[in-house]
Order: sequence, then structure tokens, then C-alpha cells
Amino acid sequence: MGSLAPMQLLVLCLISVTTCAAAHGLRRGLDQQGMRGRILADATAAPPGGAVVPLHWSGARYVANFTIGTPPQAVSGIVDLSGELVWTQCAACRSSGCFKQELPVFDPSASNTYRAEQCGSPLCKSIPTRNCSGDGECGYEAPSMFGDTFGIASTDAIAIGNAEGRLAFGCVVASDGSIDGAMDGPSGFVGLGRTPWSLVGQSNVTAFSYCLAPHGPGKKSALFLGASAKLAGAGKSNPPTPLLGQHASNTSDDGSDPYYTVQLEGIKAGDVAVAAASSGGGAITVLQLETFRPLSYLPDAAYQALEKVVTAALGSPSMANPPEPFDLCFQNAAVSGVPDLVFTFQGGATLTAPPSKYLLGDGNGNGTVCLSILSSTRLDSADDGVSILGSLLQENVHFLFDLEKETLSFEPADCSSLT
Repeated sequence: MGSLAPMQLLVLCLISVTTCAAAHGLRRGLDQQGMRGRILADATAAPPGGAVVPLHWSGARYVANFTIGTPPQAVSGIVDLSGELVWTQCAACRSSGCFKQELPVFDPSASNTYRAEQCGSPLCKSIPTRNCSGDGECGYEAPSMFGDTFGIASTDAIAIGNAEGRLAFGCVVASDGSIDGAMDGPSGFVGLGRTPWSLVGQSNVTAFSYCLAPHGPGKKSALFLGASAKLAGAGKSNPPTPLLGQHASNTSDDGSDPYYTVQLEGIKAGDVAVAAASSGGGAITVLQLETFRPLSYLPDAAYQALEKVVTAALGSPSMANPPEPFDLCFQNAAVSGVPDLVFTFQGGATLTAPPSKYLLGDGNGNGTVCLSILSSTRLDSADDGVSILGSLLQENVHFLFDLEKETLSFEPADCSSLT
């Protein structure tokens, strides 16, 4: 089994861009302590042949199983492309602040290699959101996609896929009420975001990739770290498209923006331009890739244009009261005449989504189909110009993130065959 080098960083104020000021403070504090450069320099890429982490579909999310501790204890985490840390719920959680999970809760006292950061340590002092008293354990508060979490900055032996090492993680001991029920089984998160504290950052790889299979029996998905992150066609079917600087406009790499974004030149539904970078209200400028959200989002002007195209192609009125979370559904609809959606990116790369990917059955078996793309007005975001490509539109496409060249490449693939 390969090795992931020790890493003693923990992101604390992440997921939401509204917490970027605190994240910047954490990065600055680490630089002042002289820790960040040394730790990253000492880190090694996963196994020589690259790490492979199997993923599975659970509760509308892609999940990775891994272990923490010595002897190892099984945990699981929702894979979040923009997530900034690895965290799991711990046995010290208070009953009123715990959420339900399928696996037993991780017990730090049962691990011979577990270490909680102390309040007096340089790392803890660099954390702007620390909650310390005296020389006790270094506590923190952080938001997640489901609600606020409260934990201990910790390190321990972690094995994920065919890689292992001593990594930093959040040992969550409390969470707010909104998270209970939303997790739907997993015990935490595995962040892959553009920060030193994510799994990608801690493994110090120069590239990673993933391929998400459609959910169903026998379907397999995988995350590839390091040398294993390769496209079968070597990207010949599409030129690479540049990854935009953090916040899409600054390249300060201050740790405040973990998102992977690209320039979206336009979208076509057949011969109809749904949106173009040079158009007016429907202009598209930035597209953010996510694995956490199954659904995709477009700026409202582009969404309204797409809604008209889909309604005209189906030739039937939409439902007056579509089931949640959809905005546009049709009963007894025949999708054979609905065109493919083609997304065009900077540099000429194109991603084609057939109707089967963006018109989904509502699960009731009554012939109802719903548009899996929503208006970004549904999001709590101040930037209506940012689109989100959710996991459903990414199925059976192999995405490769080259962190040295700062590019994204992708090609169609049978994801189950890659694992």
C-alpha cells in the first residue's frame, strides 16, 4: 500500500464563500508559522502507481469508505469536489448534537495513533476560528453543506482506497439540528477542494480525476489520485480548458475559494442557442463543477431560455405543481424529440448531455419527466452569472484536473469499467 505523507493542516471555516476571510486568516497564520511550505514540500504523491478510491452512490450522493485510527475504524464520507477538509463524527458528540449514521461513530480513545491538536500549538494559534481555553484541545466551528459543525482539530492514520498516511481531519463532536437526517448514512465528508487541507491538497498530487457512474446495481465510480489520474483517450477527443483563478478573477491562492471553475462559452439545445458568452441577459461566464449537488443550475435568463426549448420540444403543457425539488415537469411525455444539450468551454472543449441525462423520471413510474436543471435563483448566491454542473450531468464522463497546468480535461467513458 502506498503512502500519503503526514499533514497537519485543518480547514475550519470553509464550504461557504461567506467564510473566506477566516480561511485567508488561517492560510496567513500558517505562513507566519513557517509550516505551510514545509509540510507541502515534505508531502508525497499517493502510491507510485497512483491511488484509486472506490466510490458508491448513497442517499443521492457519491460516498467513499475509508478508515481512521490504529487499529482502523471504518468511516465514510460524502465526496465533495469543493469541500475543504476531511471530517467525521466522533464518539464524544453530545446526544443533542449528533446526527444518525450507518457505521459506528469513530472513537478516538480506541486509536493508538490519534492526536488532538493542543491550544498552545502553533497550528492551533494560526486558526482564526479556534475555540480554546488554557492548554486543552483545539476546538473549532465550521459550516458544512448541511449545517454548522463543531469539532477538534486532529490527526491520525487514515487509509483510503490503496493509499494510507497520517492526515489531518475534523473530529466533529457537535452539529446543529439541520444536519441530522440530511446526511442520510455517511459519517462525514471527504473534501477535494483547492486548499492544502483537502484530501487532494494533503496528498500533494499534481493531478486527480474522477468518473461517476449512473447510480444502480453493479455501477462503480472511482476517484484517482496522482499517476492513476489519466484519460484513456489522453484527452484527444477534447482540448483541455483552463481552470479559472480562485474567485474566477483572482489568483492569490489565499485558500478562500476551493471551487473548480471554467469559462463557459455557450450552451446549445440542438440548433438553438440557450446562452452565449457574448449575449445579453443570458450570458454565461463561469461554470462551477460540483459532486455534492446532483442537480445543475443556470443563471435565470439562460434557464428561462432552456425551459422554452424543452417545453416546445415536448409539445405538451408542464405540470402546474411539479414535485420537489423540480421546477419543470411533464406528464406522459415522449422525450425522443428533445435535442441534446451541448456545453462549449474556453479552448473549444464540448460536453454533450443527451435528454436522458437532463430529463429524469420523477420515480413514481407514471411517465412523468422533470428537468434536472434549475434556475440559480434557487441558490443562496449573490452571483447569478455562475452556473453549476451537478453530478447527474457528469455521469459517465471522466474528468481530469491537472493542477500543474491548471487545466480540466474530460472525455466520455464507461465509468464502471475504469475501476
